[in-house]
Amino acid sequence: MAATTVRNRRYRARVAPRRGSSRISSIEWERVARIALVLILFAVMLSYVKPVINLVETWKEAKASEQTLHELQAENAHLQHRAELLNTPAAAMREARKLGMVGPGEQAYKITGLK
Repeated sequence: MAATTVRNRRYRARVAPRRGSSRISSIEWERVARIALVLILFAVMLSYVKPVINLVETWKEAKASEQTLHELQAENAHLQHRAELLNTPAAAMREARKLGMVGPGEQAYKITGLK
């Protein structure tokens, strides 16, 4: 009978904690668990910050690149139109005269002393 009493006491000690210290201990463990959960959630949120920043930066770069592309396409169209205009013999003669060249059979004059 003595063995049964000792066993019952051990079982009760495990199942029904004492009033004072074990209740404080359980509250502390609950607090630790809550703090750990908050820290884990904070770490998970922090792990998403860098990818979101990279996503926003990539989006901005894509917009800037798209704008540059449109500008370059407009410049290309302008230059192609100018190249078509300069492909004629009259345009070549006009550009040569702007550079100071003279045509065949023409005489060049140099005027100095004008200010």
